[in-house]
Amino acid sequence: MQQSQILRNLFLFAALSSMAVVVLGVCDSCQTNNVACLNETHYRFCGDNVAPNQVAQCPTGQVCTNLSIICMDEGLYDASCSDTAADGSCPSCDGTTMFVCTSRTTFQQCNGTSLLSQVTYCKDNKICSINSGKYCVDLCEAGDSIECDRTTPLA
Repeated sequence: MQQSQILRNLFLFAALSSMAVVVLGVCDSCQTNNVACLNETHYRFCGDNVAPNQVAQCPTGQVCTNLSIICMDEGLYDASCSDTAADGSCPSCDGTTMFVCTSRTTFQQCNGTSLLSQVTYCKDNKICSINSGKYCVDLCEAGDSIECDRTTPLA
């Protein structure tokens, strides 16, 4: 009786261990599930027969993973590409631009190399794209060129 309980616990441990997700923090890299997570919630398909500029979004409350089921509930699984890994990937004011994206959905004005405090928000379902000349665009229009991969601007 006790031996069957030990075997059952060992099997349960092995099953749960095999489902663990390793957080690599590597964004826009094709994974074994044939998608590349662009950030915690957006991904693109990898493959010769799919256009590379098509970006999909996980449902609200889910994150992009390297599992066969691409989007899993936030908190149950870690995202393959984390926002914290991308915190340094946003442009800064370098004296040559008037605006920079400060998150996926916000931008701010530059004063030379300083960032002004006023945060401007894109409309729903739009992401920041200063390089497009439109400030904010549809996610599919931006493709895989997300200029700032943060959830919120840094304070």
